[in-house]
Amino acid sequence: MKKVTTIALLTFLIAGLLSACTSPKYFGKTYSPTSDVDVYLAREDVKKNFTTMGTTDIGKGFGSLESAQQKVIELGKAKGADGVIMVLTEEVVSTSQTGTGVVTRSKKKNVIGTSSSSSTDVKQKKIMATFIKYE
Repeated sequence: MKKVTTIALLTFLIAGLLSACTSPKYFGKTYSPTSDVDVYLAREDVKKNFTTMGTTDIGKGFGSLESAQQKVIELGKAKGADGVIMVLTEEVVSTSQTGTGVVTRSKKKNVIGTSSSSSTDVKQKKIMATFIKYE
């Protein structure tokens, strides 16, 4: 029984690691691979004429922004992009609310109520990338 539990736990762990290391999904055209990809942080920064060849986004599963950026660059090279325009966004995925209330009775038998509450937004960073091909 212990052996079965250990095997099941290892299988679950490996599946979790593989899902965290998945490559970004790509939607668009593919060209011959390139060795260099120019990185831009806004469309206005691109001074050459270009066409959009595809897009991807990474919403979770990356350990750091630097590693996610490198994944996007590698995907761009593999798909034949000359450049990539990356935008970092944050979206609220849930909101957590907490509150407390206290009722006390004074010496004069008056009832006094006090309360407080707070809300916290849970945010998720997301990298949106547009791959471009120079004309």
